Order: sequence, then structure tokens, then C-alpha cells
Amino acid sequence: MEEENDFPEPFLLDEEANEFRPVYRPSYLKKIWRLLLQQSTMLRHNINSGIRNTVSCLFRNYPMNLPFIRSLNLAFILVLLVLILLLLNVIGPGIRYPFGNHVATIVVPIKGDNTETVPKDLTVTVLLEAKNSEPFCEAMKTCFDTAVNKFRSEPPIVKENAKMILECNGTRKEFVSGKGENYIEVFWVDGQTHYTVKEANSQVYVARLESQPLNLGSLLNVYQQLVSLEGSEELRHCLNKTIEKFPKEPHAVQDDAILKVSCGGSNVTFHSEAGKNEINVYKDSQGEIVFNVKAKGWAWWARLFRKH
Repeated sequence: MEEENDFPEPFLLDEEANEFRPVYRPSYLKKIWRLLLQQSTMLRHNINSGIRNTVSCLFRNYPMNLPFIRSLNLAFILVLLVLILLLLNVIGPGIRYPFGNHVATIVVPIKGDNTETVPKDLTVTVLLEAKNSEPFCEAMKTCFDTAVNKFRSEPPIVKENAKMILECNGTRKEFVSGKGENYIEVFWVDGQTHYTVKEANSQVYVARLESQPLNLGSLLNVYQQLVSLEGSEELRHCLNKTIEKFPKEPHAVQDDAILKVSCGGSNVTFHSEAGKNEINVYKDSQGEIVFNVKAKGWAWWARLFRKH
């Protein structure tokens, strides 16, 4: 704020001389300063009076005058406010908005290399090249070995459309193939390397399913995953039929069998022991779900004499 200068304003009429005479208007800061001096004088007078009254009250055992204390407090607050306003006008708006648009940026150093500006291609060859280009570190070597071995066994639907984030020993690397819709994480925690995959859809989930353990819990888990990913309705119906029929089979069948569910263009396999007995679940030409069991040895006799 720029200070206004004193200047004459010829608006006062001198009745005796019958003419206008200039009147000087004080500036804003001078008004504040004049008010401050007046309040300081009043405050000093009140303090002196208060001291005299207090001394006399102490000797007379009378309490202090409450109105005086209130007026003293009000005067002090008024002087304090005037000082603050004066300080704000002198220093400027910077003190009122100390932060403004200038926010300090804190840079936290990261151990190892930072993420590359452009992610590298996600292939087994590129992963091996990245591993060899890194300075020797046991954690990084283990992470890259895990990434290479696991990614090599992924189905094509994953390899051709994935984004891999590798974070080990403070180093972060990114690799991308296709649109990067399947998310792969490789990280090192407490001396252990972890490899996780978040499938983009149910087709990827089914494609990644290797031979699952053959038990009711495993069947339910696969079914629930397909429901959450809105997988093939036909495959879900077949799994639902399997969950209904499988527990009714004798233990001789359940504990040594291979179960294949082939519905909706997908194949899911479950396995127990040597897989001596075979169970196939599919849809026939009439659209009916078939649960076919081929039992051998004692399992055949167990099915023959089971209670229906």
C-alpha cells in the first residue's frame, strides 16, 4: 500500500474573509500514529492511576476496581491491534500470506536407481540384459532371476499385455508389453522375493490356472474368482455342477483323480495324488452339463456300492 501524502483541499469557507482556505488532510499512517500516541498516553495515565489505587487498596484491604481492570484490558488490546495493523501495512501482503504460491519442494533421495523415464520392453531377453547391466547385488540378482523364471512360464495372453514393476534394494525398474493391462510386481521383503500377478480379466485368470489341487476348497476358490472377475457364465455353471457332484464321490475317487472342466471354450484342471481316476465335466450336444467319472480298481467298487 502506498502512503498518501498530505495535501491541501480548498473546501473550507472562511466566513470572516468570505473565501476558501486550504485544509490539510493527514495521511493514513499519520492518523494511526496519532491514535497510537493518544492511546499510549491514556494507557500510561490509567496505569499510574491504577498503581496509586492499588497501593491504597492494599493498605485499606479493599479489592481493586473491576471497571478499571476491564478498561485497562481493552486499552491494551486496542493498542496491540493498532500495532499489528501498522506492521501489516508497512511490511506488505507477504507477511499475511507467508506461504502464497511458493511451496517448498522436499526431495527425498532414493537408494539405487530411479525409475526410467521410458519403461523398457517386457521380454525375457530384455530382463536378462537388465540383470547383467546392474551392479552386482544379491537382492537384485535374486529379484531378476525370479522375474525371468516366472515370466518365462506365463501364458502368451499375459506376456503380450503386461506391466512389470521390479523393486529391490531401493531400485525400481519398469517393463511394459502391449497395453500393460496385466500388472506384475516383483519385490524383495525380509530376504524373500515375491512375484504377484493381478489379472486383467477372467480369461487371463483361467489361462494362468495351472493344475489346481483337487478338493472342495480349491473348487470353491476358483468359482469365486470367476464370479468376481465376471468370467464365462458357462464355465461357472459347469464349476457349480462340479461343486455339487464331487463331494458325493467316494474318498477312493476324490483322493486319487484328475478332474477336467471344459466349458465355455476354457479348460480348468484339478489334480490329486497320481490322478488314477478321471473325471470330465462338459456340456453335451443338448446343452446339458455332464459329470462323467471313470474309476479304476478299488475306486470302481467303491462307486458301485455307494449309497445314492
